[in-house]
Amino acid sequence: MPNATGLLRTVCLGMFVILSASNVAHADGPPFDLPVDCLNGECQIVHYVDHDAGPEIRDYACGTTTYNGHRGTDFAVPDEATMLSGVAVRSVADGTVAALREGVEDIDSGRVDAKDLAGIECGNGILINHADGWQSQYCHLRRGSLAVKQGDRVGRGQQIAEIGMSGQATFPHLHFNLRKDKQLVDPFSGTQMGASSARDCAADNAVLWTPAARQQLVYKQVTLYGSGFAMSRPNASDIKRGYGKERELPRSAPGLYFWAYLIGANDGDVIRLSLQSPNGKGGHRDFKIDLPNDQGPRAKWFFINMDRPGDLWPAGTYRGEVTFTRTGAVPKMIGEDTVTIR
Repeated sequence: MPNATGLLRTVCLGMFVILSASNVAHADGPPFDLPVDCLNGECQIVHYVDHDAGPEIRDYACGTTTYNGHRGTDFAVPDEATMLSGVAVRSVADGTVAALREGVEDIDSGRVDAKDLAGIECGNGILINHADGWQSQYCHLRRGSLAVKQGDRVGRGQQIAEIGMSGQATFPHLHFNLRKDKQLVDPFSGTQMGASSARDCAADNAVLWTPAARQQLVYKQVTLYGSGFAMSRPNASDIKRGYGKERELPRSAPGLYFWAYLIGANDGDVIRLSLQSPNGKGGHRDFKIDLPNDQGPRAKWFFINMDRPGDLWPAGTYRGEVTFTRTGAVPKMIGEDTVTIR
């Protein structure tokens, strides 16, 4: 197989302004189907294309669900356990496989020396040519899951691989790129990277997706990547593996921890975790985000815990809630979970 590194590497494409006399020009696409099987009828997108040409960040809706220089759309699954169950990656339109790479291990890149990923940042990947100069690229695919080879014709919606964590990835997700005549295009704004301004922002944009795809795309200011209960203090690595999501615990459990893992938190955001026992007792803890806007990815995890009141926990259902507040907006509950102690 020809060396596809140059085709599949995540490189900086330059930023091109395509302004018309009155507004930003939008690309005219097929339109495209979703590149993944959404879980529970809704896709979890944790990063969009960054449209700010400088050190700040701005997604297509003028939010901060991106990071500096991010060139694609990241479709995530909750953890490695879900990844191992198999989540399909599909071709967004009819086309021909132009290049691919297979054989890169699925591993948190934070545990790998950066030089070992040079030239294979995309991990296991597929590049597909579509009609009229369109291309789609699929990165971080699960090793051994690729179901096509170079030169194959693929149909719209055909499974081509599964979501993985290969290459420069710290959690299981698909990094999806769309290009027109070799230039990156955001499928939400329909513009090239860096071509739209804050005046063009709209959370209901999804101009290059099919109507069916749009029904599964819900813009969120911040993404609750996961939440759950554990009997001991969790850590980020265990959370990403799928641990710490107990549905039942014994009354003799040494501790009770409710945790939440979020992506896309912005400066000044407040994350409140609340924990309540079956008898209505409990409390909450507030976490205020304080970080420079040009740093990312901005993944944060938090926890709140209770001390066991005596030798045994009171039996019943314990409830945890996650509330998100952005400056100037009303608080919004973005997640809740329960665990039964018996």
